[in-house]
Amino acid sequence: DSSAVQYGKEMAQSEDAKKLRLAALGSQIDENSVTLADAAGIEAGQAEYIGKCAACHLADGGGIVGTNMTDKYWLNRDDLKSIFKTIKNSVPAKGMMAWESQITPVQMQNISSFILSLQGTTPATPKDPQGELYVEDNTAAPTDSTTTETTTEM
Repeated sequence: DSSAVQYGKEMAQSEDAKKLRLAALGSQIDENSVTLADAAGIEAGQAEYIGKCAACHLADGGGIVGTNMTDKYWLNRDDLKSIFKTIKNSVPAKGMMAWESQITPVQMQNISSFILSLQGTTPATPKDPQGELYVEDNTAAPTDSTTTETTTEM
């Protein structure tokens, strides 16, 4: 093979290897395709949450600078896709950074799943409710389980 042909083959192999690596990291997961993590993923999400989110939301989700993650009042919808999107893209008005360049989509999925597991728990010092009361709409299509939405923060 000429050097140009060989270069083309190596570039194709490199691109294939890149696609495999990204797939292994969960790069195909985004706010539209995220699914609830399994028990091991939620446990991993708890560790990530404590390391990255607890400074503002407290380890038990009660909120301090960030919102209370345990009640039914949310500044954004409390569904998995909305939580993932907020983690990924940030809430600059509230001082929350975008985590997209810091953690993988799998980690965002795990953290989002852990946050959902906090709903209904009782934190030691819960922050007062903020946002709208999240009410499940039982008449909506299976893909839309909410009736309220705002756009400032989780």
